[in-house]
Amino acid sequence: MAGISSVNSSAAESARRRAEAARVAAQQQPQQTATASKPKAKPVELASTSAYEGPRKTGAEKLTGEKAPPAAKGPLDSAPADPKARATWWKQLSPTEQMQAVSSDPKKVGSMDGLPASVRDTANRTQLKNEIAQLSAEKSPSKEQQRQLENARAVQAQLDRTAKEAGSAQLLIYDSTFVNSQGRAAIVAGNLDTAKHVSVSVPGLNSDVRGSMDSITSESLRLHEASGAANGEVATVAWMGYDAPGFHNVASDNAAENGAKLLAADVAGIRASREGNQPHLTVIGHSYGSTTASIAADKNGLQADDLVLIGSPGAGSARSVKDYDGPLANGHVWSGSASRDLVSWLNGSNLPGDPLGQDPSENKFGANRFTAEAKDRGNNSNMGDHSKYYNEGSESLANIADIVTGNYGGVDRAQQRYGEHDWWKGNRVIDPEVKRAVE
Repeated sequence: MAGISSVNSSAAESARRRAEAARVAAQQQPQQTATASKPKAKPVELASTSAYEGPRKTGAEKLTGEKAPPAAKGPLDSAPADPKARATWWKQLSPTEQMQAVSSDPKKVGSMDGLPASVRDTANRTQLKNEIAQLSAEKSPSKEQQRQLENARAVQAQLDRTAKEAGSAQLLIYDSTFVNSQGRAAIVAGNLDTAKHVSVSVPGLNSDVRGSMDSITSESLRLHEASGAANGEVATVAWMGYDAPGFHNVASDNAAENGAKLLAADVAGIRASREGNQPHLTVIGHSYGSTTASIAADKNGLQADDLVLIGSPGAGSARSVKDYDGPLANGHVWSGSASRDLVSWLNGSNLPGDPLGQDPSENKFGANRFTAEAKDRGNNSNMGDHSKYYNEGSESLANIADIVTGNYGGVDRAQQRYGEHDWWKGNRVIDPEVKRAVE
């Protein structure tokens, strides 16, 4: 009996506990119902996912399960396309916004025509430094990457050299990937933002960044020194800004047409960056670069005060200076052709088919011809005289410097070439400079 009594007592205690639990549950039922009526937040998987499972959740998405709001637009997203409007837009940015733009996308900022040269220099130097570091770290670089690294190192070397020899240097243009990694660059000797006189030198055949930046910079530095640059009034630009052709495709390639557009755009960018403080600006085209510069003036509205064509194989689409606009059509086109320079004879008056246009040193073109004979000129037509126009102490360099600085009275004029008909020899072009003695 005692055992049964013990069991009955345990059963009664269990029943009592169940009744108490039911009573407590009944008292809490309204609160639980209210809570259940609220929507439950979706559980968020906090564990990281792999690249194959989807993007990792970050920030607000981890906490709420919702996607994070889109990132705020940076100042570069509102940049206008027109260089003049872009110059105004840049000035309206705060210093913090300007610094943010340069650091966020230095390549884009460095390519923006209309911005001050000092700003583009900072951006392009940043891009240059980053590329050298990244490309140098490649263990198995592609051919394109190898070319880009060569471009970068060539630009860095000439940038350092210019700063040392001229006292100031700016990297106005830099793109190591341009046209199958041939590259595009422009180095300034001097200060492009403040110089009273600015020149832009356009090179000729077989020129590219990694193979020619040295020689192009040398010419720019010689001109900078010859122009009396000690007073800081002159900035000379070594412009390797287009895809120059080689000898094999010079007559058929459209590089001059494409280069002319780039040249005109870059010069317009310089103009826009200076706004109300415009420099006297001269564009100098050497060899095939003269054809490119002439087309830019004829077809693309080149904003130059003076145009100098040296060692020119032809003026491209322009048949005379009257095809140009503004001051270029009224006495501000100049031509320097050494009488023995073979390339300067490869023009419409001497070759069938007129591959590169009219000789700008002929009288029918209408340019001002200046003396450009080398002291060590050859006895006959040759290729050597074609590369002497920027030589120190040369007639040509002294005359170009006077043009760049607006000292037109100091330019030594030369008689123009002219056509002549001979009954025995037929039509031919005569150059009075052939017989002139050179001191």
